[in-house]
Amino acid sequence: MKKFNLQCIKCHAINETKTHCSCNQSRYYNFNTAIYDYDKISREKLIPFEHIPRQGLDKYLPLLPNEKFTVSLGEGSTPLLPLKHLGKLLGLNNLYVKNEMVNPMGCFKDRGTSVVINMALETNQRQLVICSSGNAAISAAAYSNLARIPCTCFAAQSTSVGKKRLLQSFDCQFEYLDDYYAAIYRHVVDKYQGNDEVLNITAGVNIFKEEGNKTIAFEIFEDIGVPDKIVVPIGNGSLYFGIYKGFWELKQLGITEWLPQILGVQIRGHSPIAEALKQDKDFVDLKQLPKSIAEGGIAAQSSFCAPKVIEAIKQTNGGLIEISDNDLVKALKRLVKLESFLTEPTSLAPFAALDQIGAKSNEKIVCVASGNAFKNLEEIFEIIQSKEVQ
Repeated sequence: MKKFNLQCIKCHAINETKTHCSCNQSRYYNFNTAIYDYDKISREKLIPFEHIPRQGLDKYLPLLPNEKFTVSLGEGSTPLLPLKHLGKLLGLNNLYVKNEMVNPMGCFKDRGTSVVINMALETNQRQLVICSSGNAAISAAAYSNLARIPCTCFAAQSTSVGKKRLLQSFDCQFEYLDDYYAAIYRHVVDKYQGNDEVLNITAGVNIFKEEGNKTIAFEIFEDIGVPDKIVVPIGNGSLYFGIYKGFWELKQLGITEWLPQILGVQIRGHSPIAEALKQDKDFVDLKQLPKSIAEGGIAAQSSFCAPKVIEAIKQTNGGLIEISDNDLVKALKRLVKLESFLTEPTSLAPFAALDQIGAKSNEKIVCVASGNAFKNLEEIFEIIQSKEVQ
């Protein structure tokens, strides 16, 4: 029996293959998402969803597309930590950080990578490709190396020195292109479109990355129930949609009756999702090239999960918050001083947006720290030493 079906988030049609839905407007955006037999999972209580010693992603196997996890580096089961000092400063009594920085490669992307790499093993894929600003490529390189599946990583020449060195440590092919992420993404999609011998595991084109990301929602729920607000950095958008989908599935299972408000964060002027919302479109591709300390992360020309993010925003009464580089600088200095917490520029976004979320003092608020700072130490030192624009 087939474990899951693919359903379009826009027209709700069931699609039997991994190709795009017929209602789709562009091959660069995939509207499909995996859905499961929620009645059976609920009826047979296949997942406990309670605060017990975790077993990694295996614990959620009935709600994942995998048959099993053959390779793992110990991804998932990340801590949810209170931020008492920052919370006190902001008048927030229940402020938390979901610390995705402790994943094996220091980033939430290990969750989605584990899902797609194990699926590749199950389907006997012999070649993988990925487009990435760095973190996803490093994760793919590590897991594909463990699985012994050749992987070619396409990344921007501007990728940080630390990330380039990590990529070189693994036995993978890599190509650095002198272009921005959106152009590299399209290049990779065009190059391998219709090539069944090569699996593109880039978030956006590969819908199963979000299946790993949704396990963040399951873990948050097990720790504190359904929070009032979750604040998430948005690049492509698979993290945002994945967290939404996790809580949506908990609702389908009858475990919760409501969804948290999910707030995404991008850089002002480089926020394709904010522009798409303004124009009431599924997605918008900006002409202006991103220029930000969070370039390659939350400063973007295109967000290739935008249609799904916009649907999730509508379903959760969520929103898109735009911030500046100066907001990121202030957030980093405040985090280091108050909480001894150090994270990469992209991961600073939720903390930089806290002044804008309109939270009440007793609301449960979770900021998602998506990746650690140690691949970006030179940039982090520059930020710490920089002067804020008043």
